[in-house]
Amino acid sequence: MRKTMFILSGIVVGSSLGVVAQHGDPIAQRQNLMKNNQEQVRLLTGMARGQTAFDAARAKAALQAIERNAEQVPALFPAGSHQGKTAALPVIWERKADFDARSAKLAQDAKAAQTRITDQAGLQAVIQPVGQNCGGCHEVYRKKES
Repeated sequence: MRKTMFILSGIVVGSSLGVVAQHGDPIAQRQNLMKNNQEQVRLLTGMARGQTAFDAARAKAALQAIERNAEQVPALFPAGSHQGKTAALPVIWERKADFDARSAKLAQDAKAAQTRITDQAGLQAVIQPVGQNCGGCHEVYRKKES
């Protein structure tokens, strides 16, 4: 019994340390999250354009991922996390309420889109607002690639 408790305690402590290590670098976390969003949007766009076979379940799963990611975005931009290798512009922290509201809108639109996908035409109709949310935020809050 004692040995089992010791092992379980070690697992809990080890897991907690892993979480702390992950939370230690918000820049890397948000870059990974944004890359995941890009993959999801790429899949959805491919389906909407007929470049990839339409699959309602995969489309809904992609939108669910975007929704979850959007909900996490505000926490990944804590004060002081503008230092380092990041494309995030300082205006994020100057207009944090607007930035957070845009993340909430993306999550809301991605959630609403999930219920309206039954075919490729339905996907085409719902992907545009989701993509516009992403692009609109990048236009204001992300450095332009040169």
